[in-house]
Amino acid sequence: MSFPLELTVQIAGHNENFNRKVTLNRGLTVLLGPNGSGKTHLLRGLKQSLSQHTNGKYVRFLSAGRMGMLEQYRSDFDGHRGGSPQYDYATYGSKSDAVRRHQMETINGDFQTLAERADILIKIQERLRKLFKRDILIEWDGGSLKILFSRLDIEAKSYSSGREASGLMHLVGILSALYDDDVGALLLDEPEVSLHPQLQAFLLHEILSVSGHPSEGGNKKIVIIATHSTEMLQIQKPEDLLSLVFCYDLISEPVQIQADAGELRNKKVQNLIARLGQEHKLSLFSKRPLLVEGPSDVMICSALANKLDIHLEAAGSQLLPVIGKGQMPTVAKLLRLLGKSPVALADADGIADGLDLVNSYLNDNPTAETRASELGYRSSQQMVSAIFTDFCKLVDCRWNEISAIAELHPYWVNKKTEEVAQAKRRSAFCTLFIIDDNELENLAKDNEWSSIKIRLKVLLDLLEQCGLFILRKGSVESYYQNSDPFTSIGKPSAAVGEIDHINQLSLDDVNTAYSDLIRCVQHASSTEVICEADALRDLLLSIVAPAHARLKSGESSTNFNILARSILGERSKIFGLAIEGEKLVISIESNILNVRGFPVSIGKDDDVLKCINAALASNL
Repeated sequence: MSFPLELTVQIAGHNENFNRKVTLNRGLTVLLGPNGSGKTHLLRGLKQSLSQHTNGKYVRFLSAGRMGMLEQYRSDFDGHRGGSPQYDYATYGSKSDAVRRHQMETINGDFQTLAERADILIKIQERLRKLFKRDILIEWDGGSLKILFSRLDIEAKSYSSGREASGLMHLVGILSALYDDDVGALLLDEPEVSLHPQLQAFLLHEILSVSGHPSEGGNKKIVIIATHSTEMLQIQKPEDLLSLVFCYDLISEPVQIQADAGELRNKKVQNLIARLGQEHKLSLFSKRPLLVEGPSDVMICSALANKLDIHLEAAGSQLLPVIGKGQMPTVAKLLRLLGKSPVALADADGIADGLDLVNSYLNDNPTAETRASELGYRSSQQMVSAIFTDFCKLVDCRWNEISAIAELHPYWVNKKTEEVAQAKRRSAFCTLFIIDDNELENLAKDNEWSSIKIRLKVLLDLLEQCGLFILRKGSVESYYQNSDPFTSIGKPSAAVGEIDHINQLSLDDVNTAYSDLIRCVQHASSTEVICEADALRDLLLSIVAPAHARLKSGESSTNFNILARSILGERSKIFGLAIEGEKLVISIESNILNVRGFPVSIGKDDDVLKCINAALASNL
């Protein structure tokens, strides 16, 4: 028996049990996905499915919490130790536990292996000695297994494993499982835990050295890992993508590339994979990667996200610079193949120069086809082609009507001699969206420029629904308020200056000046803005409404804080209620809640709900 292995995995879900299909194409399979996407459930389910494929050997599962009970010796775990962990008491079970070592999901089982297998101990000792200047010692103390370490670079006594670095403990445990030839399949949940990047790279090398099918003999084993680390990915050729399994939600099928996928034979895709960098690998961990054209775009988008509290990464996005708009269709195509929904932020030349990028987002897109049909077109492609053709004709035939303004744009000012026709389309396109509608109407009596702008706007709005955002004013530098848009194109130093300016602006000014970029960032994040006032509203109303009713009835001497406590208990301490004159005044007593609009004053005849909503509105 060999690869591929088609497995049916039984998942014990939160509310129901269900099956999932997973294909193992090689010795190492990697599960990727955000926290809560079901990776651990899938990994645990695979344990049962693999038993018939291991040539009678054990299936070993190591959990992300594999340090297990060891942590009680390494910390003041219950607060009763006076800040003094019991390092020297760390033990790893008794001799009778050895028979269950392959069933243990903690490194206790792997240290039991080291006590049983002198050959595995030698392999690990050699690596510890040469790479880390450490030695490991096995000792039985009163029937309990103890692990000691000693330093080789200084003269010092051996010390308890309870005092050793977490990373080294994790590494020793995993290596023991890797080198154990009684194990035919090893499932590792987050092998990178506590390991710095260089150690992760070393561990990946060791994993790859043993990964294979048990039928190959020796110490070959099926290895499946669930990881959040780019260091645990080795992607050098298209076939390497076949070993990746993408989890997006426990209740959804995991996504894998099929071995016969035609995209894997695409030369552009092959070239892209051959030069995948760290940023590309990071995008593999996100659901909606945000493609931008260069470092300045990354810097400005990050600054806007921070300014507006848009949590891109936490929301499942990742800024990914793609050098040149010509690469965007290829990158987007590859990401879709991986089950992702890439969002792109492109300069205006992404549409003014041609339709490759546009069509890559519209082709086979149900949203685009439905909208095009509603507008009277047979297809989105026909719609795009008609609008683009008419725009190009207008620019070619009536350039003189718009040239006085368009020739002020950086696209025209910075053009090369051989790019005149291209520069006309680019600068004319941007001019349509820079000048106001009244000025546009004055360019021609027949309003052709206004008409083409309306049609282009319909197209751009449709593209945004499909995840493609065109910068209507040109490049990201065209939106600069502080840095010179003519001389700063592509310069990170200018972006730094612009970011300082962004941080000084009000939120309203930021939303006005950078609206095209912000819509894209918000679409990529696809989450609501965190607003603590929302979580506060119901609590506030639960105590203010009865307090106001008593005030209205004339009970001005009532201690409303006691009333609040009777309703909310300890949570009422967030608020302070007092009577000032004939008004109920509510203040926030917490120093950590970021809520504006307090204190709130409510008169006897005021509408409580309106007053509270008005106060909290400043937080939206």
